[in-house]
Amino acid sequence: MSTYNRVFKNAVSDYKYLKDKKYSDKAALKLVGDHYRLSKVQRNCLLRGIVAHHTARMRKVKLVTPRKIKGRSLGIDWYNVLITVESYLKGHLLFMADDGVVRDTSSTHGSYRQSQVTPRAIDAFCKSMLRLKPGRIRIVMDSPISYSKKMADDLRATFDSVLTMPFEISLMHSADFELKSFDGIVASSDSVIIDSAAAVFDIARFCLAAYYGYRPMPVEKLVFAD
Repeated sequence: MSTYNRVFKNAVSDYKYLKDKKYSDKAALKLVGDHYRLSKVQRNCLLRGIVAHHTARMRKVKLVTPRKIKGRSLGIDWYNVLITVESYLKGHLLFMADDGVVRDTSSTHGSYRQSQVTPRAIDAFCKSMLRLKPGRIRIVMDSPISYSKKMADDLRATFDSVLTMPFEISLMHSADFELKSFDGIVASSDSVIIDSAAAVFDIARFCLAAYYGYRPMPVEKLVFAD
């Protein structure tokens, strides 16, 4: 193991310790990040990948397997899912977080723009829906993100020609607010949504595994170049 990766592994251990001691994210990240001189990407891995042991256990209990989706209502945090899949297709770093959900290190969630990989990501999503066979789909999109209305219109046209189950696409000021009380299974890696939901499915992980052969690496085992 290189010195660089040993440093990150030690940082993960220390950050977990501070989270279990109920340090705030900001305080723990600054203390550990500054001590080990971590890069922005490494700090994002800690922030998005490490939670207190108790929180991790509570969230993992909510995770459902693909076979549990059939016939059920599925609420989808659209930009959260789409950006995760697109991040992989762009070659960005993804990892398995402590709570059992795949996340990326992207900081573009509030300033999303479509790219050349967007059609591939949407295609993988549609194929996943046909394979999983949920009873109905509710897509929730954050309206403040630019061109959300156009994306919603484009998705409706695509889904009308591809999907076989009922679907609804809603533009909301905050997808979090809508999905926290969704009566069904929620597809999101957003911690706030997961903590409020009764059942969670990691659809981004499913899409990437089923159609791109992705196998997530646990955050503590990430390897960074020297």
